[in-house]
Amino acid sequence: MKHAITLIAAVAFLTGPLGQAVELSEKDSGKIARVVGFLLSNTHFKRTPLNDDISRAFLKKYMESLDYSRMVFLQPDYEEFEAKYGTLLDNLTKRGDVSPAYEIHKRYFTRLKTAHSWLEEIIWADIDFSVDESFVPNRTKVDWPATETEARDLWRKRIKYEVLGTRLGKRRGVEAMNAKANNGEVIKKDDGTPVKAYDVKYEKEKILRRYERFLRVRTEMDSGDVLQVYLTALSNGYDPHSDYFSPREAENFEINNIKLSLTGIGARLQWDDGYTKLIELVPGGPAIRSKKLKPGDRIVAVAQGEDGEPVDVVEMELDKVVDKIRGKKGSLVRLTVIPVDAADDSETKEVRLIRDKIKLTDSLAKGQVIDYPEEDGSRPRLGVINLPQFYENCARDVAQILDRFKKEKVTGVVLDLRRNGGGLLPEAVKLAGLFIDQGPIVQVIDSRRRKQVLQDNDAKIGYDGPMIVLVGKLSASASEIVAAALQDYGRALLVGSLSTHGKGSVQTVMPLNNWVRLPDSGKLKLTVSKFYRVAGGTTQKQGVTPDIILPTPYDYMEIGEATLPNSLEADHTEKLAYRRVNRVLGHVDTLTELSNGRISNDQDFSYILEDIDTLKERLKDKSVSLSEATRLAEKDDDKANREKRKTERKARGDAEETVFDLTIKMIKTDTKLGEEVEDEEKPIRLEEEPEDGEEIEDEEDQPKLDPHMRETLHILHDYIKLLKSKEQIAAKEIGGEIKTQ
Repeated sequence: MKHAITLIAAVAFLTGPLGQAVELSEKDSGKIARVVGFLLSNTHFKRTPLNDDISRAFLKKYMESLDYSRMVFLQPDYEEFEAKYGTLLDNLTKRGDVSPAYEIHKRYFTRLKTAHSWLEEIIWADIDFSVDESFVPNRTKVDWPATETEARDLWRKRIKYEVLGTRLGKRRGVEAMNAKANNGEVIKKDDGTPVKAYDVKYEKEKILRRYERFLRVRTEMDSGDVLQVYLTALSNGYDPHSDYFSPREAENFEINNIKLSLTGIGARLQWDDGYTKLIELVPGGPAIRSKKLKPGDRIVAVAQGEDGEPVDVVEMELDKVVDKIRGKKGSLVRLTVIPVDAADDSETKEVRLIRDKIKLTDSLAKGQVIDYPEEDGSRPRLGVINLPQFYENCARDVAQILDRFKKEKVTGVVLDLRRNGGGLLPEAVKLAGLFIDQGPIVQVIDSRRRKQVLQDNDAKIGYDGPMIVLVGKLSASASEIVAAALQDYGRALLVGSLSTHGKGSVQTVMPLNNWVRLPDSGKLKLTVSKFYRVAGGTTQKQGVTPDIILPTPYDYMEIGEATLPNSLEADHTEKLAYRRVNRVLGHVDTLTELSNGRISNDQDFSYILEDIDTLKERLKDKSVSLSEATRLAEKDDDKANREKRKTERKARGDAEETVFDLTIKMIKTDTKLGEEVEDEEKPIRLEEEPEDGEEIEDEEDQPKLDPHMRETLHILHDYIKLLKSKEQIAAKEIGGEIKTQ
């Protein structure tokens, strides 16, 4: 979700302490706080002064940032600090008084040590997994425990939840572990001693070490760390993309925004809620090419090579996790992840990735030409453009693909932006301009309400035929600008999820040294502008709503700007003068009806709708059973359902269409469809560990078109026919008028 205007990705980090300590005096911390408060109230897009409302949000966010699981503080702690500081933090910040930061942190650390003192007794006690009780892992929207007794019981359930999760996870791997043992391979612990398929003592020790690591990390928080959490909480009171970076965090900002592009897996990682979470998969990297990882997946363990023991990384500092994931090109790293759509945290899978350099060609726009059987000669040849991000000169590359499509006699085009998180804004403007004559593309309004209109001044049109833009919940920022512009012009039909991501704001980073006379006072990332559509609306929070909706579980997950606290509201500005082409008007209802008819009879969409119903039920009740029998039954049902689907899919006949890949290098070398480009390096093959003995399908056996793309192409085919019918009617009317003259 990047913009050329901002030069920075909008990524919010929670507390993830790093190595070198940075100590700031309370006086110096106060100077920094006063400047941060001043800049937020005078430079942030909202232009909201520090007031009591900001103060209340500031206090709550600070306590939540320290205690994200709401199991350390007690509710009386929050009520005490709310009464004392709820409407006072704004005034104290203006005076440069940050004493509440250290007072609240001291209380947090006291409570944390008390909770930690319970752990050994809880973890080594006999755990009864037959008791019918439950636990809510995600406690971010509930109150803190009322008493220490209630808090201790929450910790008991949390430990039971984690131990049960390891038991259930190990159960799935028992056969594989035993098979290795039967082949003479020895599985070893960290200390080099052999480990059985499930060693309860070893697993409990691992969980205990995890919490000891967590306590150590928190113990090592210095004044710079505390100030970062405190002032980021203040910044988040304005919007979720504004953050304060302490001197150390500012120095490591590029590392924290890391793309493991040289010798890694090609992912951007974030420390969140004690986990290392994937927030973006880099186009062309091993992670995205594996097709086994998604944004939102959480990494819980990292193993090296074929036989390395998985190392638990929960509560581990982000930079240390990154070090474990990095490695020599061509080497194997095994990640144990909790999928973003998992029912609970025990539902893990191991993904095997070959570390590789990310090749520029893997990040470029790609085309596909799809041929269908022509029994009656009516089925057209269609083209798909997959644009992973708005990189430098991507509009030029897309123009080259469009020119090749013309040579291949493609009669309709899909622009796939489902996984496009943004990029260079000028390239987005140029790309939208490929499909219209000329005119405005987007409005940018800053905190002083000054407006800048970015527009396409090139009258040349790269493609003027039938077109669909395919979007999803991961389409963000620059991709939303393109989709919105083409929709407002009536140039393209939009198809996809209920809405796009909804990030319509712009951030900038301001070094604080200009205001604070200190050797290094950190940096402030704050939101300074918003994007607006040419029709006057905004993509902020509400995203872009497609003309035709295709069902997807992503619409029901906590993904998107609207799910973030204090996100900027959607509003509007004046509509610009632009010339609509109205290619879509009048066809949406017919196309929707035809699409709904196909979806109702499509087995893959039937599976998707089942998954949506399951997800809805889980969201109604986020508690997880702590009964082993109940959880085993649930997992057995899930496994049986997966096997049933797999069997059904294997029994299907061959796909009706033929798909030809088209790369930029093929275009430059004038390579024919279906032929390989000479000297084009093929990516290293990626592997995933089979679960429960099931076989992994070869990539060649998997369909090249997913259900949403296949249905989008059906819609495009219908759209082409409707446009041709309209043209024929218009031609007859014109012909009739000519004859009467």
